[in-house]
Amino acid sequence: MDDTLHLILTLGGIAVCAVLAAIGIRLRFQEKTDIRPYRMPWMIIALVAIALGFMLVVHLVNLFGFETGGRR
Repeated sequence: MDDTLHLILTLGGIAVCAVLAAIGIRLRFQEKTDIRPYRMPWMIIALVAIALGFMLVVHLVNLFGFETGGRR
């Protein structure tokens, strides 16, 4: 794949992860008004989105030519 396509997909993935994390955190701390016991695990969804976003940022840094691995 072309480097430009990698860059576009990586930036798009970071944007999606940021939106998912923001929605997840907002919905997790929203005041509960109903008495139903089951709720979506929004905090887990937000944490996964943050972790995936961090991995995409590392991938973005690698695309710019910096070595982030621990190879010696």
